[in-house]
Amino acid sequence: MTTNTIIQPERWGEDHLSEFQSIAYKNELATFANAPQWQEALLDVATALKKCTLYAIEQVPKTNEPSALLLFLTANNQYLASARSASAGHCLPVYPTGRATVESALYGWYLSTNLEDAQLWNSKPAENEARKEWGKKFRFSSLAGKLKTFDEGLAEWAKYLHQVAIDFGAHPNKDALYSNMELYEDKDKAHINVLFLHPLNQFSIGTMKFTVETGMFAIRLFALGFPDGSRALNLDQDIDRLTKKLVHLQEVTKFEQLK
Repeated sequence: MTTNTIIQPERWGEDHLSEFQSIAYKNELATFANAPQWQEALLDVATALKKCTLYAIEQVPKTNEPSALLLFLTANNQYLASARSASAGHCLPVYPTGRATVESALYGWYLSTNLEDAQLWNSKPAENEARKEWGKKFRFSSLAGKLKTFDEGLAEWAKYLHQVAIDFGAHPNKDALYSNMELYEDKDKAHINVLFLHPLNQFSIGTMKFTVETGMFAIRLFALGFPDGSRALNLDQDIDRLTKKLVHLQEVTKFEQLK
């Protein structure tokens, strides 16, 4: 059995940033070892998204309007950032990247359905009134409304994930602002404890669940926007397996919390 030994550079971990990076990486290893079921779920989604990404890359040279395909590449990129942060316990930054995953997938799906609007999306007007109308057409709620005409459940899921992301910090708000802060008193003095890296607990597990869902949403939207690709990649089988896995993980997590 061979082992890979990472030789740390001199002074690694001695400054603020590399110390943070070192602890975050150790947390990733801890998640890999101590929460294999969640690591596997994050991996399973990443594997399915990689298939979508490779398909998109292959199709880009074959289309005159690649925006939709490229947006799914972006969704995959944002998912990978979320997955790494979540497994490191760097929970709050997961929600902005999770929001970006959902938005990129939704925009990618919509532009895949309408070439004229894809061209319009690439030509944002400079004039104020025209830009306002352009903004209304391509805002998240408008595209979620378009999705509802195809699949009401997916549209509701899009709005739910988007709102969760916002509530937990993808947009500045009071609840998210104080969610990783703890005020305590010591010898009649008030102190604030700020937790940037969370241990494996209910909050970090919830963050991993959110991450898995954003990736699953992107896969579902890719399948809806590119049915030929979905059939070629057998995405229905992936989606069914991921759904069952997430349901099982939720049930196991609830049981463990009750013990």
